[in-house]
Amino acid sequence: MTKPLSFWGFAAFLRRRLAQQRVMQVAGSLTFTTLLALVPLLTIAITVMSAFPVFSDYSTRFKVMLLSTLVPEFAGKVISVYMRQFADNAEKLTAAGIVMLGATSLMLMATVERTFNSIWGVRRARPWLQQSMVYWTVLTLGPLALGGGLLGWRLLFKLTHIERISPLLDDTLQSVGSVTLTMLVLALVFRIVPNRYVPVKHAMLGGLLTAVLLEVTKLGFGFYIGQIASYQLVYGAFASVPILLLWLFCLWLVVLAGAVLTASFSYWEGGAWQRRNEPRRRFLDAVEVLVMLDRAQDEGRALRPEDLRREVKVGYDELGSVLDRLAQAGYVQRGARDGWALLRRAEQIDLAELFRLFVYRPEQHAQDDEIAAEVEALLGSTMAQLGEVSVAAFARRVGRK
Repeated sequence: MTKPLSFWGFAAFLRRRLAQQRVMQVAGSLTFTTLLALVPLLTIAITVMSAFPVFSDYSTRFKVMLLSTLVPEFAGKVISVYMRQFADNAEKLTAAGIVMLGATSLMLMATVERTFNSIWGVRRARPWLQQSMVYWTVLTLGPLALGGGLLGWRLLFKLTHIERISPLLDDTLQSVGSVTLTMLVLALVFRIVPNRYVPVKHAMLGGLLTAVLLEVTKLGFGFYIGQIASYQLVYGAFASVPILLLWLFCLWLVVLAGAVLTASFSYWEGGAWQRRNEPRRRFLDAVEVLVMLDRAQDEGRALRPEDLRREVKVGYDELGSVLDRLAQAGYVQRGARDGWALLRRAEQIDLAELFRLFVYRPEQHAQDDEIAAEVEALLGSTMAQLGEVSVAAFARRVGRK
């Protein structure tokens, strides 16, 4: 009985997170940005593909596959012709046009990164140089993953003659290939775009569930456009515009929901979703993190987020927020391969400093506010006692040292 209760409780936790992230509003904002940057991104993807001779023969098929992945079948009949024309014309741009093309693509990438950072609770974005490297990785590895997958599937069909043997099996493999390629690209995005540690297994599982949900959404959207909606009767030749806008909105809605799901996987282990995200809890997490890092420093090693997560029962986004705040205060430092180590010995960090950092920071001019002055007078003795206990002494007291 516990597992069903836990499942429904975790589902309610996911629903709250989706509401906190305002997924509907953000999807609408990204829809408009994508409308401006979709053709530039498609052109860059095709240009990257054309740079590799092994993929040059599959450029046309790549366009068709990319459009069929992005757009449902019915809407694709209306949109794909215009998209291919836009992409072909974009390839003839001048140098200034190419610069604007790249700027539009970067605008979309920056918006996506800010959105993903918000989902993973990141307050400080990467430096510009690192951002450029992430953008370049996504813009190059994404098309290469799609192109490599397309080449592999085409070779498989050519060698096995599946199309002649069983058309049904051919359609099934095409669908499986589309889901697999979409999963790999989404897993890559979930893994490297947020400035936060995301386990590979979480990124892969989130990419798989999102890819499957996208396929279901495509089927539902195609049925809605073909059987229920009457956009072509109302808008005539302009029907492709509302259809494209509506599909982009659905697309981003699914991707953002998948990102929230991926960021929430770490809360399932140990029932971390049941904890209250409050300053008191952050303070206790910070103490536990410093105790673990101090113990690891005695052993001459750094700790990765998954090492800390084994004892600190909290989501990776909250754990990352604690580490970021400790790093800003000069207590810890992030090193190679996402390893964390102490910058100050635990004997030099008292609990009063952490209390001020995570719970309550007294102000120098509290006498101007009678309530604040009274509260800080009451806290005075408590802060004095906390100031006498260092993190190392506290670790010895609770038997962690």
